[in-house]
Amino acid sequence: MAKTKITFGGSEALLGAAFLFALTNVLIREMSEMWGDQAQVAVRFALVWLILVVFTYFKKSAKTTIPRSKRTTAITYSIVAAISILFFTLSVQATTIANTLFTSNATELFVAFLLGSFFLREKITLKKLLAILLAVIGLVLYSDSILVGSLGIIFGILGGATTALCNLLAKRLKGVDLGAIMRMQFGLGTLFMIGLTLIFSPNDIIRTVSIEGAIATVAFALILIAATRLVLYGFQHSDINIASVLLSSQLAFGALLGFFVYQEALALHEIASGLLILCAAIIGGMVQKPKAINLKNHSQ
Repeated sequence: MAKTKITFGGSEALLGAAFLFALTNVLIREMSEMWGDQAQVAVRFALVWLILVVFTYFKKSAKTTIPRSKRTTAITYSIVAAISILFFTLSVQATTIANTLFTSNATELFVAFLLGSFFLREKITLKKLLAILLAVIGLVLYSDSILVGSLGIIFGILGGATTALCNLLAKRLKGVDLGAIMRMQFGLGTLFMIGLTLIFSPNDIIRTVSIEGAIATVAFALILIAATRLVLYGFQHSDINIASVLLSSQLAFGALLGFFVYQEALALHEIASGLLILCAAIIGGMVQKPKAINLKNHSQ
């Protein structure tokens, strides 16, 4: 029986990841009632790694590994990804979801543009420039947030910079099995975050046990698996500059979630910013050329 193929490109994957990552900002706050900041990252990573290992064990197909030539890149990606998620965790608890996503996306776009254009020599097209310009204009409307100088803003900037580096490393891992990458990422990430927790916050691991916190922890792990797979696939099949623009659409998603869940009211300039970034994401999608892929090959 012939395998069914569908049209699925990097644009769709990255837009899906943007929504899921925006949703995790809500779960971070819910988990903070139960877990310490560094501890909750370690727990999320450990749970994801356990799910992946169990899934691989019971799957009938042969276990895949990372080629020796790609292992250094994969290890670096794993550590940087853990640091990036920690920065986001710290930021979203110290400022609004919209401000976290603004600072991170603004920094990520700038760093990604430098990496993609000057180091990877990726082609700069008119549509790409227009998409990036719209996104930057939308983000500049949030410039007052930078003047606050809060820890939330600082961690948001650091989160964006490390995310851009993660995206570059993900592109370098093109062709490597996504399941193998994720097992290494969350396995090494778990060990790294446990180490940070024991060193910097050994007395802030479990704050209070609650059913809501446990549910949020499991939900976060499942969403993280889906979002990470989408990001890895999206950046492996996309130009790094335009891919960063597509991911910046999470600012609009996050701002809406912040309003409906936490009543974080949006000012006029915040609404305008979200609309501009969504327009940038749409134009970014027009740049991409969807490829016919076999989804079975990307569900390992």
